[in-house]
Amino acid sequence: MHQRLQARWRLVGFIVAALLNLATPTASTAQDTATGTVVVPGPDPTGMGPATLRGSPWSIADRVQVDLGYTYDDNVTRGRAADEILADQLLGLNVSVGGTLRINDNTQVVVTGMLNGEKFKSYNGLSNLSGGLQAELQYRQSAAFDAVTFGVFARGWLDNYVSQLRDGGHIALGVNAQGALTDRIGVYGELAWNRRYAQSDVWDLNYYSARLNLDYSLGHTGTVYLSGEYRRGNAVSDGRPTLVNVSLAQVFVLDDAFPGKQLYAYRYDARTWVGTVGYNLPLGQRASIDISWRRAQGTPIDRPDFDVQGSLRYVDNQYSVYLLKAF
Repeated sequence: MHQRLQARWRLVGFIVAALLNLATPTASTAQDTATGTVVVPGPDPTGMGPATLRGSPWSIADRVQVDLGYTYDDNVTRGRAADEILADQLLGLNVSVGGTLRINDNTQVVVTGMLNGEKFKSYNGLSNLSGGLQAELQYRQSAAFDAVTFGVFARGWLDNYVSQLRDGGHIALGVNAQGALTDRIGVYGELAWNRRYAQSDVWDLNYYSARLNLDYSLGHTGTVYLSGEYRRGNAVSDGRPTLVNVSLAQVFVLDDAFPGKQLYAYRYDARTWVGTVGYNLPLGQRASIDISWRRAQGTPIDRPDFDVQGSLRYVDNQYSVYLLKAF
């Protein structure tokens, strides 16, 4: 236990030092939030991308944001049957710091440092501290209003959970594009390969994802956004050691995040859809309130070779309220 605490504080110190090395604040925009295994945290994709840049080629930190909020999750186990589904509440804290290196008038490299923490109320094993870095090469043909910004990114992340089985990290490689359809509508699209490593083989995940995000500006009254994501590859759910769950599982383990519940985490191949609808209300120039509803649905790709009563899919809903503050 002492060694785990030392490792956790070394991780905190490394990430905080990296963020402080980037630290000179300015404004940023809303980012989405999530918990558990539904989505991988990442930098905010809602910006319109780089215009033709002037002045110094290196901006040490041109985006600093701190988010603090609350989420209610009605299925933290991603369970399928009623006796496998558990709900919980959590407090979340996200810190992101971004710097920009201008290569020329059309090309830049954006580096973002991220530190996230989640504290669950009932199932503390899910509480975690995570941090990482993303580097993205962006290209925009011109500063014209309708010009599209194209990006190639690499992301690395470390996860430290109260649950020892989940400790590990992951990487993601992908491409994206973003731009403005009108003076009110922004669009962002992303394709990525994701690979996660963990202490337990159950959370060693390999999957592909495609994401589309639309923002609609209401002017001074805020922004409405809609996001959809499709994943194909490994997923994890918790459940009883039933014949159905065991037949779907590639590997499974007794989950240490739910003591006394006798729930097993099992990995399987799935098609997962994640949809988010939200509203961002500005509180001046450097703060806002973000309210969102996220729904995830995962369905196994393979089916047991026997008749199954009911659906094999899981459904999870997350309701979040966050305060976003730029410095």
